[in-house]
Parts: sequence; structure tokens; C-alpha cells
Amino acid sequence: MKKILLNKFSVMALLLMAVFQTVMTSCSDDKEGMGTPVITAVRVTDPAKADSTFTKATAGQMLAIIGENLSDVRKVFINDQEVQFNSTMNTSRSLIVTVPTEEKGFILTAFDSSLKDEIRVETSHGTAVYAFKILAPSPSLTRLYAVYPRKAGDSLYIYGINLVDIEKIYFTDIKAEALDTTVWETVGGKHVEVAKFKNIQQDHHINEMTQAYETSSVVGIELPSISYDEGSLVVETKAGVSYLPFTKLPGKPIIKNINTDMPVFGEVVVISGNEFVQVEAVKYGNVTLSSSDFTVSEGMDEIQLVFKKKPSVGGDGMLTVVTPGGSAAVPFYNYSCLLTDFEEETATDNGWDPKAVIDETDGDDVPYVSDGYFARFNIPSEGQQWWGTMIYFRKDWDGNKFPLPGYDVIPADASTDDVYLAMEVYNNNSDYNNGKFTGYLRYFLQYDNEDPVTPNDDSGNPNPADKVNVYDNGFTWTDYNAQACSFDRPILADINNKTPQREWYRHVIPLSSFMKYKGKDYKFVYENGINQFRIQSMNQGTRKGKIDVCFDNIRIFYNKK
Repeated sequence: MKKILLNKFSVMALLLMAVFQTVMTSCSDDKEGMGTPVITAVRVTDPAKADSTFTKATAGQMLAIIGENLSDVRKVFINDQEVQFNSTMNTSRSLIVTVPTEEKGFILTAFDSSLKDEIRVETSHGTAVYAFKILAPSPSLTRLYAVYPRKAGDSLYIYGINLVDIEKIYFTDIKAEALDTTVWETVGGKHVEVAKFKNIQQDHHINEMTQAYETSSVVGIELPSISYDEGSLVVETKAGVSYLPFTKLPGKPIIKNINTDMPVFGEVVVISGNEFVQVEAVKYGNVTLSSSDFTVSEGMDEIQLVFKKKPSVGGDGMLTVVTPGGSAAVPFYNYSCLLTDFEEETATDNGWDPKAVIDETDGDDVPYVSDGYFARFNIPSEGQQWWGTMIYFRKDWDGNKFPLPGYDVIPADASTDDVYLAMEVYNNNSDYNNGKFTGYLRYFLQYDNEDPVTPNDDSGNPNPADKVNVYDNGFTWTDYNAQACSFDRPILADINNKTPQREWYRHVIPLSSFMKYKGKDYKFVYENGINQFRIQSMNQGTRKGKIDVCFDNIRIFYNKK
């Protein structure tokens, strides 16, 4: 606290030296300065700007009011609202005030037109008034909406934050990326100004994250006649300038991410990206979805659909979004990546106990929706054990290895950090990740025909501890006596380390988590192949917990970071 007070004192000292070195007067001068009060300028307390004067500032800012005959100030008003001032620094030629913030109840004229944009200083011998604007926060544009193709006379809606006190709206033929990468004081290019604009929405509220006021804004305009096909739309407010790209025709859609590449029936598929404008269709394999089968977000950056139909085997393994501006595709239901979906023809159960239950969709005791068979761990109370319930499959009894995706799907030089063992899971409120349960999952990938419990390393040496191709969720005891343990990532985590409950989602483990794959590339994985895989519940501790998890579509998945 002492240091903070000292810093405030230092700032005030700099202010006094920089702003008022020519205006500080003696007490006798104050007595003489009892004429008509006048405000001649306003300065800010930043020493670097002490020689500049201003006609606008932001709420919360400290101001120096400069003038004549300002002695014996009784009250100060900004926007017709009384504010506090430092009477000890009141001289005949100066006064220091701090503009209150909105969070402390200060009202901006942008939201109350009955208030005046002015500073009013009342002294014992008169009143001085000075035109001055307290600004709303700086504007930012988030998106534009208008149907394509866009032409003169069409309605266009501008969405953004703090689009208040707008001075003008116009188009320029300079593209937004050029404005992003150049230094400018005013926006250049060929301007086409908007004649009229209308506030559709001005929702003034406190942002829950920043705890500061902001305004969610929608502004409507009528498109003027514009000779160029692309450029930028610019909004200038009293607080600043913001812009967004503008085109008469839609841009080509871009897919940045899809939350799963092989969903089960009923799972929500989320496609994220840009330019999802007037989406005509979403296609995958032999399946085509029309606009009634999916929803597009208001920001046109997300598409959601409920998965209801599998594509046929033999398709291109891609999902394509089609718009008037073109199409974009992302890998989806590439069957070459699949190890098993628990149908008989894809893999063979090794038969080791205790086995997971292989259920069908219409099983009476299974409240989950899938698209055929799936595996389920259903353990009401899992205590300490070293050999738990498992999914343990091989390709076949002839020693063949699972077919893996080729280098056209996963590049040979792809890092095993970017190649995953993936599966759809449904976690029915298991006790994993609750901070108490010591259970975890053991994952095992084998690429030879040796003993699957103690596989050899790459040189043929049996079971060196740092070479066994097993991943135990990064399980580590931090205090065995207290039964405290840690994991290097949450159990059943998705690619963002999230662990949803009671919904299907994609769970992934980087292949680099398996010691034999650590530091390798996909070529190593592909050439050695995968002979068997196992997923097994483990609990080294004494604390019991419920486990109820379903697994489906176990596969190899590639995601370049």
C-alpha cells in the first residue's frame, strides 16, 4: 500500500510540474482572481501530453481545467452531473477533476440526450462553461449482414460494440487487410458515404467478464451505389474508427474446425469457420443436407447439425459446405481411419476378462443413442484393482494388422503430437476428474505379436519400463498415504481438454503419449502398423468410484495444430 501511495504522489508531482508550471499562483494571487471565471482549455494529466489541449476525453480520466478567475470553486458539473474535485489544487488559473466512470453512476450524453456535453465550474463569484465531450468506449465492428448479391438500395445491417455517437459511415475501395497493415491517420481510398443510418439496437450493459459498460449495437443502412466490388465498410464515431471487409459477392467459405470427424447418431456436429453465408448445402459422402437440416449462427461463423445418417463406405471421406461464394471441405467419416465400430467385420475381440459389454442401440438398459454396437464400462463401484474392465481387440487371429490411413490422409512426416487415438465417448457422470477418485484409463497400442502384457522394445529387449507402448492418463501419485494423485490431462478429454457429461463427443489421446511413438512421425506408425489395442479401467488407490462410459468408432485421427 505504501508503494502505491508513493506512485500516486509522483504522478501528481509530474502533473503539477508539466501542466501548471506557468499557472500556479500564490494565495494573494487567488484573492485577486475574483473576476468573471473563464475556462480557456482542458488538459490531461499525462506528462507527455501536458502541452496539448483537448475537447474530449473518456470516463474515468483525470483532467486539468485551465482558465482565469477560477478561485474559490464551489461545484463542478460534467454532463450536468456534479463531480468531485481537489480543492487543495484549486488556483485562480487551474482546477483538477476526475471524470467518474459509468460503473460509478456517471451518464454519458450518448445515452441521455437531455444532458449537455460541457464542463461547468461554479465559483463564489460566477460560473464558467466549456464545451467538452465525454466519450463512449472505442467502437468495434463484429459482422455485416445483407443478402447476396448486394446492390444499391438493399438493406445492410452492421453489428458491433459501442457504435454510438456515430459521425459518419462510408465505404472505401481499400481492403481491410491493407488497413490492418499500414499506418494511417485518416482512411484513404475512394469513399462512398452512407446518406442515412438508423439505430436498430443499442443494448447498454455491463460486460460480465470486464465488469465495464459496453453497448451491443446494430445499425441499419441503405446501400449506396458503389462502383467497386470489394473494399471496406468504415464506421467513424467520436471515440474512434472501426472497419470490416465488404464485398458485393460472398467470399469463399472457410472451415477452421469441426468438433468431431466421426460422430454417432444423435451427436451434435459443430463446424466452425468464416463466410458461412447463405449456406446452400452440407454434404458428406452420399449424404446431402439442405438448409432445414442444419442451423447457421448469426455471425455466420458456425454451422450445427444433429448427425442422423452415416455415409456409405467408399466415399471421399470429406464434409463439404456449399455457399454461393464457393465450397470448403474437411475430413469426415474417412473409413480408412477406423480401427473398429464394434461391428464383427472390423475387429476381433481377444476375449480377455473382465470384458466391456458390447451393446446395441436398442438395448433396454442403455439410455444412449448410437448407430449400432458400442462398448460400455458400467461399474457401479470400482475399488482398488490392477486389472480392470477392458476393451481388447485385434484385427484377426491370422496376425494381420489394422489397415491405417495412407499418406494422402495423414502426411508421412506428421508429428505424433498431431496424430491421435480417437473415439466417440459418452460419459454418464462417472467419478473421473472429481479430485477424489484415483481411477484412470490405461491405453495400449501394440504393433508386434509378442506378449501384449509385456511387449518388447524396438530392439527386442523385453519390457523396459520407458518403452512399453502404454499410456496411463499420465497418472502419478503425489501423496499415496493421502491417496492424492495427478494426471497430465483430464481423463476422457477432448482435443481442448474438456470432459463433457451425458453427451457424445470425441475423446483423443496424442500418439506421442505412447512411449514407442514419442518423438516419431506418422511414417513410423504406418510402417510398424497396429496389431492390437486395449482400453482398460485401472485403480491403484483405495478410493472407490462409479464408472459408466460408452465407447464407439475407435480410430486414428489427424489434426495439424
